[in-house]
Amino acid sequence: MFSYVYGVLSRFFSAPADLIVTLIVMLLVPLTLVAIIPVIIGWVDRKYGARIQSRWGPTYVGPFGILQNVADVIKLIGKRVITTNVDRLSYSFVPIALTAASFLIVVLIPWGAPGLYILDIPYNLLFIYVLMAVSPLLILLAGWSENNKYSIIGGFRGATQIATYELTLIITILSVAMLSGSYNISDIVASQKHLWYVVYLPITFLMFVVAGYAVIERDPFDIPEATQELLAGWKIEYSGLRYGMFLLSDYIKMFALSMLTVYLFFGGWNGPLLPAFAWFWIKTIIAMMILLTPRWVYPRLRIDQLVKFGWNWMLPLSILNLLVVGAVLLV
Repeated sequence: MFSYVYGVLSRFFSAPADLIVTLIVMLLVPLTLVAIIPVIIGWVDRKYGARIQSRWGPTYVGPFGILQNVADVIKLIGKRVITTNVDRLSYSFVPIALTAASFLIVVLIPWGAPGLYILDIPYNLLFIYVLMAVSPLLILLAGWSENNKYSIIGGFRGATQIATYELTLIITILSVAMLSGSYNISDIVASQKHLWYVVYLPITFLMFVVAGYAVIERDPFDIPEATQELLAGWKIEYSGLRYGMFLLSDYIKMFALSMLTVYLFFGGWNGPLLPAFAWFWIKTIIAMMILLTPRWVYPRLRIDQLVKFGWNWMLPLSILNLLVVGAVLLV
């Protein structure tokens, strides 16, 4: 993508202005997309959840309430941030770090066609996992920095939950990488040209979705926040723009999980008749709607139930699945 943008802009600007303008455009485009997409997903989430629960959802701000999330963003930006007895450095650092990590995940994922990367690096799937793996440390740091008993409990819950399911997540990713012979998403998509991996690895797919859900703390796995028990948990002392950055990060991670699900198990942009770009976005939208559903259907689990399920079932099954994949490849 950089080469294409540079080739277009170099016709209108001389060196080194063409390179500088290209870098600015390559920075602004993903920032704009990442800012707009969570607003759209948030509106869809509210309307979809409302219909499941026989409600209307937002209706007043804009046509069909589509500008309600924009109004909420403006409200969060305008809110006064009140902090008392917090560690200001870590308190301010965590929202920026979590949002930046989520942003980088989307930057490393191809956007629906071969070569359509914002940032193309080898082994991008491995780097995406590393960016996901920093979440427990940041959540624990946020809970500690707020100096509140509810935030500390929520921080420990978050670190425990994510650490439990991250092991399953990386093992399921490793199973797909072994089958395709690559940690590059484009190579994984190319290896599914004739048959999707969800056919070969249906159990791996289910474990990937459940583990991914737990890692991004999406309901019903929002135990670290548990409003009825912890009054928002590790986010309790956050407000205004900082709290808005957490919401932005959550929806970006949900979007990234939907994209990864399509790339790893449903053939990415592969499909008949329609262009590659169209196939990818059709699959991603369907995956997104399916992944949005559990929040509005299932109740929240207890932390002990979730951790026991992770250690006693998810992790052993993922290891067994990896061994089976390895044995099949050796044969």
